[in-house]
Amino acid sequence: MVVPSGDTALPLPLGVMGMVSAFIFLASAAWDWQVKSAPSPRNVPAGGLWLLRVGWLLLTVALSADGLARNTFPVDSSAGMLLSIGWGLAGLAIFLDLAFDHRLPIWVISSATTACVFAASRLGGETHAFTSSVKPLILLHIGAAILAYCLLAAQALNALAYLLQDRALAQRKFGGIYGLLPALVPMDKIGANLMGAAVWMLALSVAIGAVDVFTGVTGFANFPKLVMAGVTLLLAVVLLTLRRRASVSGAAFARGSLWLLLPALAALWLSLPSAR
Repeated sequence: MVVPSGDTALPLPLGVMGMVSAFIFLASAAWDWQVKSAPSPRNVPAGGLWLLRVGWLLLTVALSADGLARNTFPVDSSAGMLLSIGWGLAGLAIFLDLAFDHRLPIWVISSATTACVFAASRLGGETHAFTSSVKPLILLHIGAAILAYCLLAAQALNALAYLLQDRALAQRKFGGIYGLLPALVPMDKIGANLMGAAVWMLALSVAIGAVDVFTGVTGFANFPKLVMAGVTLLLAVVLLTLRRRASVSGAAFARGSLWLLLPALAALWLSLPSAR
């Protein structure tokens, strides 16, 4: 597919959805600033963070729609480059929060992303020709899904070790194989980090896959695997949120991680060519 060069305005998905995401980012920055500046904040501190996540997902959908429609990465214009920079900045902040529980100042990240999106809306730009027989964003979709399932598998192994160690401590068994296992606290922290990284990767993959299902030539042929991946993502988000809020114990989180393998394996099987 060859994209003609020349000055172009933002396509509809980027023009409309991009501006909606910009207002969501702006609301996120205002919310977080208000919470941080209040003498004794009573509001939910995570409100700005959740708005940042919603805005990032919406921007992911907009960029995916543009890239899949033109069979290119959406960085072939000044506007697309700015949008991609804003997307990457917000995505990095979300990834650090999910994977390592390290939260950057939300109002700073949201303000910078808002500036990128608003600046992009004012720009036309020269789009450069790009040819490919495979949609580049589909490669990103596949790569993100593979990494997500690898992270979930790693967490399942970590959860199994956690449960073995937890049982050994409850029964006062020491030495032997149990002496080779790490302590519970590091395994619990690593498990939350792995689950957070898997959520980020799977959200990116599902967002791109959903856009391709509803706009691509394959139609709903890939819909079953998208549903199973979405179920896996939803359960992973719920499980991670409960653990981050200390609503479930480390052992319950580990058992949930093992059960999460079922929809993940189903989604992976449906992704195989032999299953289609």
